[in-house]
Order: sequence, then structure tokens, then C-alpha cells
Amino acid sequence: SEDEQKRLAEDIHSEALWLSQMVENLLSVTRINNEGQVRLNERSEIVDEVLGESISKFQRRFPQQGISVKAPKEILLVPMDVMLIEQVLINLLENAVRHSGVEKTIDVSAENERDHVVFRVRDYGKGISEEELPRLFSGNMEQDDSTRGMGIGLSVCKSIIEAHNGELSAENKEGGGAEFSFWLPLADDEDTEKG
Repeated sequence: SEDEQKRLAEDIHSEALWLSQMVENLLSVTRINNEGQVRLNERSEIVDEVLGESISKFQRRFPQQGISVKAPKEILLVPMDVMLIEQVLINLLENAVRHSGVEKTIDVSAENERDHVVFRVRDYGKGISEEELPRLFSGNMEQDDSTRGMGIGLSVCKSIIEAHNGELSAENKEGGGAEFSFWLPLADDEDTEKG
């Protein structure tokens, strides 16, 4: 029937998007060499555009997910490997969906704090258990069987951020939910000229 054809086409579209995301994740992972160093393809990027593109890619997979975005008012340039930073943001957003549920809005922000930009992804779910918090970025977390578990993983996210001379952290928030944040250094004049 026409309804069945439409449903099958939507399923194919959804699976194709998931497969594309998985391939991007795997490509990101393969760029980390045996010593754990990330090979970066860096150039100066506008923070607002990186935020917008990451959210756009994420919403293709989760069109029903509510997102509240707070972008910087000024133009901020950050030297980064844009594909890898987008992958980190998408991974944090997907984790927020898995652990908080699509009915709850996720807050995403980026703001200037002196010589660096801080990105934050906040959900309003159950938060992170006290046992898991210390080993969150170790790569030894158990995967939930109900999810595909094909994200690049928090340990890889941490390696990517550290390769950019930044830092990734997580905390439970008062009132429920968890917030993941990472900061990256702003471009100096020399970086801007190279970008």
C-alpha cells in the first residue's frame, strides 16, 4: 500500500542517515594513531557556524528532539579540525537523547570566556551515577543493549578535545540532568591569518 511504501522509504532514509553517521564516526576514530595522538586538519572556524552545522546534522537523525541554542553574539574564531569537533558535539547530543529522552529539551551553548570558547550540552535526564562519573572517559563504560553503541565514545571525544589543547568534563546539575562541557582556545592573530 501507499502507507507501507512511505513507511519503508522513511525507514530506509533513517537507516541511511545512521549508516552515514557511523562511517563518519569510524573515519574519525581511524585518525587517532597508535600513540593515542589525533592527527588534526586544523583551520580557523566560526563558532556559530560549527554549532549550527552540528545541530543540523544531529536533527536529521532526531527531528523530534527539542533543542535550546545559545550562540555567541560576536564572531569567534577557533582553530580546529571541524569534522572532529562536529563529531564530538553530535556524540554529546546523541548521548543526551539516550539518557534523558526525546521529550525533554537539550540545552546547547557556546560562549566566550577570556581566551577560549566553552561549549556546553545539558540534558534534564537522570544524570550520571556516582560510580560511573570517575570512569566516564576511560572507554570502559558498559553499552546499553537498546542502543546501537556506535558513537565515537567519550574517551575518543576526550582525546580529540585534548589534541586541540582543550579539556572535556562532565558534571551532574542541581535540579537533575547532566552537563558535558569542553573548551577550545580562541584563534590568535597568527591563526586567523593562516585560516
